[in-house]
Amino acid sequence: MKRLSIVISLFLCANILIAGSDVKYEALPNWVNQIELSNQKIIENNGSYQYLLIDLQDNVRSKEVFRHYAVKVLNSDGIQEMSTITINFDPSYQTLTIHKIQIRRNGSNLDRLDKDQLSIIQRETDLERSLYDGSLSAVIVLSDVEENDIIEYSYSINGFNPVNKGSYTGTFYHDYSIPVNRIYNRVISGESLEYFLKNDALEPTIVTSNLGIEYVWDVSALKPILYDSNIPSWYNAQKSVNLSSFKNWLEVTNWALPLYDYKKETISSISDEITTGNTIGEKIINSIRFVQDEVRYVGFESGIGAYKPNPPKKVFEQRYGDCKDKSLLLIALLRHQGLEANPVLVNTNLGHTTDEWLPSDRLFDHCVVTFSYNDEEYYVDPTLSNQGGSLNNIHFPDYEMGLIVRPGEDKLSSIASKNIPKVDIKEIITVKEIGGDAEFLVRSEYTGKRADNMRTTFQTNSLEALEKDYLNYYSNLYPDIEILENLKYYDYNRNSNNNFIVEESYLIKNFWVDSDDKTYIYAETYPMVLESSIDFKNTAQNKMPYYLGRPFQFEQNTQVILPEPWNFSDYSKKIEGNGFVYENKIFGAENTLYVNHKYEIKKSFIEGSQVSDFQKKHDEIEGELSYYLTYNQDLSGFKLSWISIAIAVVTIIGGLFLAYKINYLYNPDPWEHSQNKQIGGWLILPAIGLIISPFVLSLQIINEDFFNHNTWLSLNSIGENAANITVLFAAELIYNFLFLMFNLLVIYMFFSRRTSLPRLITIYYIVSLLGPILDHFLVEILAPGVLTEVDRNTTYTDATRTIIGAAIWIPYFNISERSKNTFCRKL
Repeated sequence: MKRLSIVISLFLCANILIAGSDVKYEALPNWVNQIELSNQKIIENNGSYQYLLIDLQDNVRSKEVFRHYAVKVLNSDGIQEMSTITINFDPSYQTLTIHKIQIRRNGSNLDRLDKDQLSIIQRETDLERSLYDGSLSAVIVLSDVEENDIIEYSYSINGFNPVNKGSYTGTFYHDYSIPVNRIYNRVISGESLEYFLKNDALEPTIVTSNLGIEYVWDVSALKPILYDSNIPSWYNAQKSVNLSSFKNWLEVTNWALPLYDYKKETISSISDEITTGNTIGEKIINSIRFVQDEVRYVGFESGIGAYKPNPPKKVFEQRYGDCKDKSLLLIALLRHQGLEANPVLVNTNLGHTTDEWLPSDRLFDHCVVTFSYNDEEYYVDPTLSNQGGSLNNIHFPDYEMGLIVRPGEDKLSSIASKNIPKVDIKEIITVKEIGGDAEFLVRSEYTGKRADNMRTTFQTNSLEALEKDYLNYYSNLYPDIEILENLKYYDYNRNSNNNFIVEESYLIKNFWVDSDDKTYIYAETYPMVLESSIDFKNTAQNKMPYYLGRPFQFEQNTQVILPEPWNFSDYSKKIEGNGFVYENKIFGAENTLYVNHKYEIKKSFIEGSQVSDFQKKHDEIEGELSYYLTYNQDLSGFKLSWISIAIAVVTIIGGLFLAYKINYLYNPDPWEHSQNKQIGGWLILPAIGLIISPFVLSLQIINEDFFNHNTWLSLNSIGENAANITVLFAAELIYNFLFLMFNLLVIYMFFSRRTSLPRLITIYYIVSLLGPILDHFLVEILAPGVLTEVDRNTTYTDATRTIIGAAIWIPYFNISERSKNTFCRKL
């Protein structure tokens, strides 16, 4: 427990008020064992107070509980926190008797049991869930408490809730989050009780006396239990003992069955008004929606009303009820349609650990509904409003286990959560001009529970207020953002796929930002929703389970449309760990950038030993979220590169020299049967290709911007691969000019019908194939990530086309008689 308070909560209700004089003031009951303070050792530096004694004794036979506490206050904070004594009870079936209130100071006992200082106030708890607890609180404020005082008090509460029919359930903790010198627990019962020891709690001393069977624990808990941050609600590291008079779950079922009985003849008129629809499926959905949305979730839980629901007809007429009331109304409507429907008792905190506790009527804190339809079993929580979805995809909370209240049910049932909610965000950023503004369109689609949450948000807030909230949200990333069009939302398939869609439209002024040194401008994309979804608490040296939240999926696709072509580099990264997976993909084509983020939580918690790795990997994910577009305005425009001209001139001179040598030195003999034919037939086709090729190569040289000095400078901004890319760029320039000159030489040889042409054109086809492939391979090795998927596809397509051409023409030029009869001239 996070703070040991002097509060006894029975979670019952009474909407009445009594006078302080109705509280009794008497000596200890005869059945109570008087426990004295025996150990007053104080653990240093452990807070502002320390309990010296927690004495809890329950008498099942007389239906009484006795509480006795002694706490030492160590400083002013302890005085502030512990000098008000609060005792809760339900006067509809309980009587409070105060036995002792005293202060021990310097060996003296100061009596502080002053009836005039007692106040009785009405309690109202859990107002956020609209549950009203009308039980009373007896409050005594001690006005003269000093440091190192020991506050000691005891009281009894007589009376068990009659709805429990004399059954008993108790849980005692033998560890707390603060030191406790002595813990004494005693339970008296007329019959043997089941008990379960948790986290190595000690066995009880069991004795039989004239009072009955006594279960006694007498322990010390000076070492407090310190919980890690962000633990799941079901996790409990404290030593504890759980007792129950129920032997099995069938006994609990039989106890609960009469509570959910109702007069079936009262349902016809209600059902006819509510269950509209053409099919049974539609009637089921309409019944669920009515109970969820038209019957308010309000509970006045007092006495029997804490367990027994109101009649369905009454709940329908008053249009409000707690979880039991709403569940029974829905059950009645479904049964009237011929379906099997039953209540399910669940514990919203214990989840999959519910079956670690003994069978009990007080283990549960919530009621839901299960029903069968078309041989399928469905679960519905009637207290949830604004839900969407068909029967197959309606969201049901991950309660994990529950007791179905139906005849013969003798065990807890596992409840699987079928649907994982998803958030799918699509952003389109259209940049008007480099350095200027951008239009920003956002389309967010929510499914499952996320759709239900958004539906509630839009139904409980004005569009104007939401527009302002959304605008303020994005202003954290884009300070000068403005609304272009009003916020829109779509909820047209609530009863089917349950997709809730929100559309936003903005103008981002000053989308581009100057760098700190003013040498370039940049623009950023960032998945803000994902960032808030992975904002997990940082903890050190975890030993306890760490709560991740309920499983969900997230995807965001951002598309940035630029006003001019852009040099994009493909990038992908996958980060995976226990309970989650993240993927980031970045690619581009022409003037459009695509950034994709995917994230999924696969389970609700991880073990403490896995937290360090989880947090390290999420720090790595945070480093993946931002993407920056950079633009160096000094590199815009054209500036002649004299280096390129020099390389081109040297390459041309070298190429001319090689062409000269080949022309005069390579003159193989013609075919001995040559007929000296003119160019014709199938040779026309390669002739056309050869003539076109120089123009294609020249255009390619121009498009690559080899002679622009700013192109060479921009290569330095690529990063660690800048040097490799620069060398490759120069090599491509040399290759392109050499190949262009070789192309011209082959054309000359072709139309001169030289004997050297078949070998030269074979080399031409081979180089035209291997050159681009080698260039592509070198870029992948020396500068990974530079080539885009479009670049790769282009290379594969061109290579395939070249291979086909080479496979046809290389054999033709070297084997066919037409070629031998045509290319028969020597220099």
